[in-house]
Amino acid sequence: MLSALGACSAPVADPVLKDPAQWPLAKLKRLPDDGELPEGADRVLARIKVGSHKLTAWIHPSGQCGLAGSSKDMEADWSMSSDMTRSSRDLMREEGFSGPLEPATTVSTESTFILVCTPTRMLITVKGQTSKPSVEGNASAQIYGGGLNAVVGPPEVRKESLPGATVTPGG
Repeated sequence: MLSALGACSAPVADPVLKDPAQWPLAKLKRLPDDGELPEGADRVLARIKVGSHKLTAWIHPSGQCGLAGSSKDMEADWSMSSDMTRSSRDLMREEGFSGPLEPATTVSTESTFILVCTPTRMLITVKGQTSKPSVEGNASAQIYGGGLNAVVGPPEVRKESLPGATVTPGG
């Protein structure tokens, strides 16, 4: 993860960051619930499949952004989330993605899944899986060396963050 120089410890003054309902992610069309919502989720924004993993990207109006998953290889379903209202005051961009430097939070699990949340996008990395990638909803993805990078957000954000995306909804 890259950190911008000069990103002082002053509070973020952007009023959009203080109101999760104003975030571009909150304005995206929700996907129909596919059974039960992951714990803490209010809206499903995208579903991503790669290899044996089935992932669900979700948000909650309180400012939570999360990723839930299941896999034939794992003993149990899992979920991880991050509170964007407590984002770092430093501006960051996840390695492997293009786009602006933004306040962000990062969570990861077992060094396989990385979720970076910003008010405008969710950046998801799945390490070690590259076969049969597909996305549904507000996501685009691209295979990189040993895994998959995916972006959840509006179409212009997805194009900005992964300009070479080859995995798109319905494509």
